[in-house]
Amino acid sequence: MDDFLKMVEEELHHQKILLKKSKQILRKGTEGTLRCRLRKEGTAIYRIKREGGRQQEVNITDQKDLIKELVEKRVYQKILPAAEKNIEILKKLKEQYQPDSFKETIGRLSQSYREAILALGYEKTIDKKTFKPIQYHFDEKRHIHETNCGLMVQSKSEVIITNALTSYGIPFSYEKDFPRYEDDPWPMQPDYTFDLPNGEVKLWEHLGMLKREKYCKRNADKLYTYQMQGFHIGRNLIITQDDAKGNCSSPYIDKMIREHLLPYYRR
Repeated sequence: MDDFLKMVEEELHHQKILLKKSKQILRKGTEGTLRCRLRKEGTAIYRIKREGGRQQEVNITDQKDLIKELVEKRVYQKILPAAEKNIEILKKLKEQYQPDSFKETIGRLSQSYREAILALGYEKTIDKKTFKPIQYHFDEKRHIHETNCGLMVQSKSEVIITNALTSYGIPFSYEKDFPRYEDDPWPMQPDYTFDLPNGEVKLWEHLGMLKREKYCKRNADKLYTYQMQGFHIGRNLIITQDDAKGNCSSPYIDKMIREHLLPYYRR
């Protein structure tokens, strides 16, 4: 079941790339269409376009780059609406598809039932030996703290969170791009992104420098954006923070993982 949802997600990603590429190529604005005529000496290729209110036909057989542009234009004129339709279908499939395995159903239970499952001591289904966190960005000036799994993070608090996550074997992506809208040139990067076994996505933001006004304002804007994108605290958005002295509580981080993430990985 996980493989199917992953396949749907991968195809959705592929279709979004096709859509973006189609828009980029069509934005070039290469004018005209192609027409081919068979001649004794071979195929003659003409460019058809309107100038001064009249349609003109120009032989461009030797202009390979222009021919390629016009061919690509026509191909992506067909791809664009197909990609838009496919994206709509795949999104609806993700929303409406109901995973029905025992493990996936647990993730949709209430907090009480998930706590009961934890108390029963069900074994984890994660293979810690093969799991490796994904780091999407690296800046040697910012990512200066090394975790047990080799991931480089920005703060000591993130070291605690990362080490706790990897100790449980919970898969995550670190600072994965979170587009606010299509073709977003400046995507946000949540601290941790979790692609859960039931097909849902959870985000985790840890707030550290709360004494800095600009930092607080920037994170308030991020929380607003998350809410507009359907991510809400307590449901699919985890928020933790340092205390007034700038310290991070390891027991509290462990509690958050056990309550909000671990139930998805029990069977």
